[in-house]
Amino acid sequence: MARGWLRRLAVLAAIGSIGCGAAPGEVPFPSGPIQIVSWATAGGPSDLLARALADAAPDYFDGRRVTVLTRQGGAGAAGMQYLKGQAGNPHVLGVFTASGTVNMATGRIPFVPEDFTPILRIQVDPFLIAVRADSPFRTLNDLFGAARARPGEVSIAGFGAASAHFMGFQRLRAAAGDPDVRWIAYEGSGDSAVAALGGHTDATHNNYNVIREHLRAGTMRVLAVALPLTALRGVPTYQEAGYDLAPVHWRGVVGPPGLSPEVRADLRERLLATIRTAGFQEYMARANMEYAVMDGPDAFGDWIAEEVETSRTLLERLGLFMNEAR
Repeated sequence: MARGWLRRLAVLAAIGSIGCGAAPGEVPFPSGPIQIVSWATAGGPSDLLARALADAAPDYFDGRRVTVLTRQGGAGAAGMQYLKGQAGNPHVLGVFTASGTVNMATGRIPFVPEDFTPILRIQVDPFLIAVRADSPFRTLNDLFGAARARPGEVSIAGFGAASAHFMGFQRLRAAAGDPDVRWIAYEGSGDSAVAALGGHTDATHNNYNVIREHLRAGTMRVLAVALPLTALRGVPTYQEAGYDLAPVHWRGVVGPPGLSPEVRADLRERLLATIRTAGFQEYMARANMEYAVMDGPDAFGDWIAEEVETSRTLLERLGLFMNEAR
């Protein structure tokens, strides 16, 4: 019992500088339980991030209960609408991802970056190009060279149409000079890996966690990865392969609109303490994710806005139909 109290006092001392001082008449934060809204598929990478945060966060939110609230539907719109409706409430946070910015750019959801308060980007999940072990393609140049020699015949499987995965590949294709590669959309990243493995497509645009068992079994190879991964030592990055870009799937935490700079800074410090815990670090290692914390919430906000604009510009360049979000 004594050790428990000592541990609690140590935690409180460690975050003593985090607390948001309340002016007379104001309610101190936190004054109740914390919700982390997840609008992703249960068990998927974004949902797992939300749950890892909820497990590690209570000590850094003054012992308050931290739970995950799943609100799926409408390409994330259901969860975003719930979060937006909590204006000014720092007790409700949301896991935001690259997919959200793409959906904003396409107009599939009626939101813009200003509808949320950026707090902390946490991780990136680099994209990669993988092929069957017996594929004749040994490098990205092999794949794109074949596409130039045989326009429309080389195909690549990936998750979704006008998704974050699609946009990541289109950025890579643009850097290669727009060779004619057919994008074959699948309902899940796992399905796209199986398609390439079965010879239905020439390659898959994916993430390491989806294909790692195929790599361990020796049935797939990675041609290149957007950023260095410890698990893929020896595999060239896109830049090393001659393509100066690094498209990634990224995830972070945003709050509802109307949070003051002081509250936003307080939340950021509490979340930074959360992701430094041993338990959260173990989750990151198991998930093979890379930390991607930015210098401050303003930098994260600029990143979100830039991602929306980059996706919108690329969609227009590709001639894809787009509704205005507003």
